[in-house]
Amino acid sequence: MGHDLDALRERFGARYPAWLLALLILSTMTMVLASTSVNVALPAIMAEFAIGRPLAQWLITGFLAAMTSGLLLSSWAQARFGARRTLLGTFGLFMATSLVAPLVTSIWPLIGLRIVQGLCAGLVQPLAMVLIFRSFPDRGRGLALGLFGLGAMMAPALGPTLAGYVVDHFGWSAIFWLPAPICGFSVIGGARLLPSFRSLTPPRLDVPGFVLLNLALFGILGGLAEAQRFGWLAAVTLVPGGIGLACLAAFLWRCSRHEAPLLPLRLWRNASFRRTSWVAMVLGVGLFGVTYLIPLFVQTVEHYSAADAGLVLLPTGLVLGVAAFVGGWLSDRLAARWLLVGGLVLLALSAAGQALLGDEGGFWAICAWASLGRFGLGGILPGVSTAAVQDLPAEELSSATGATTFMRQLGGALGINLLTFFLEWRHEAEGGDALGNALAFEQSFWLLAALFALAIWPAWRLRGNR
Repeated sequence: MGHDLDALRERFGARYPAWLLALLILSTMTMVLASTSVNVALPAIMAEFAIGRPLAQWLITGFLAAMTSGLLLSSWAQARFGARRTLLGTFGLFMATSLVAPLVTSIWPLIGLRIVQGLCAGLVQPLAMVLIFRSFPDRGRGLALGLFGLGAMMAPALGPTLAGYVVDHFGWSAIFWLPAPICGFSVIGGARLLPSFRSLTPPRLDVPGFVLLNLALFGILGGLAEAQRFGWLAAVTLVPGGIGLACLAAFLWRCSRHEAPLLPLRLWRNASFRRTSWVAMVLGVGLFGVTYLIPLFVQTVEHYSAADAGLVLLPTGLVLGVAAFVGGWLSDRLAARWLLVGGLVLLALSAAGQALLGDEGGFWAICAWASLGRFGLGGILPGVSTAAVQDLPAEELSSATGATTFMRQLGGALGINLLTFFLEWRHEAEGGDALGNALAFEQSFWLLAALFALAIWPAWRLRGNR
């Protein structure tokens, strides 16, 4: 049976693109949802394995760091193995890790499986976009991309809601079982629907560059994580941190000289892209860092159940969906600078509102302030996409889009790591008791507000063209 696009269209008829789009949305949402579904389960996992926040945060930062490197690996995998084989293999690997994860008896194997899942999620998203471009004619492509983007954006907010109910009724391990049936469906559906195409002249993977990137990511994150537990001058902090910084310098040097670099540094010579890349990192903190901090706060300070902690984020997902459409509509009428500045102002106000609530905020007050930040994200998302490429030539658009996504994911991983460090530091400084924990969360929200406010300056300096 043929699996090229023409053969699949003939076999399934005019509805084939819609079936393929549904498969890609469901599969991608499942993997992205897994990035934040662990958030509400962290207190239960910490109790199960007798660990603290510095070690538990690896379940999230490890996923996001691997997802970041997987994004850069995706185009090579598609060219080398073909979209069909790459996606089927990725769906199968994600399903296998979901089945094995609940069976582990120590934390580091669980973290390792989460890293593999993050790599799978990073591979899938760009490939799904490529398939949508190839499968849809120009007339229906915009709607298809909008629906796919909406699913990918809402998944991080909806994940904790579903996971909270599952954790309360079936235990923390159930959140790892949960994606397995959908991944199995993705493998079966993908075997019928996924087209097979690959490059006749696939590019060579920059293996040394890819290794250096991962050593840099995990070394720096590892050094920051161990500093929370053992201090800055401990060997377990200095060794991974030093290796990470050295590998980062080597990776940047290699990218500046390689003919096909994993990360095209030439893009940062453009002022608009350079400023937008910083906003993209802050966007990652807003998208992933807030969904990490709020469930922890309401469970450890407000003493919510896991289900109630997940419900806090449910309105934010719905608001983000509406805001994404409003932001897309505004992006045709306003300069990207105004979208970014307005979105960052709302994010800063949202974090400041959470800080002012302290430990006295009720359910709906927390929802309202968190939703305000999600409305800000709805403006930042299209604003970043527009501002990053507004001064670049057409041949750089693909590279700029990939690099912007890379910076967003990197911001999410580093943001969660730094938030955990700051939270632990302030908890100890405030006495290490329940009151100190509440004050540490309050100060962490103020830190987020300051970070969002600082990003307003590079956003404001963007040119005002539409």
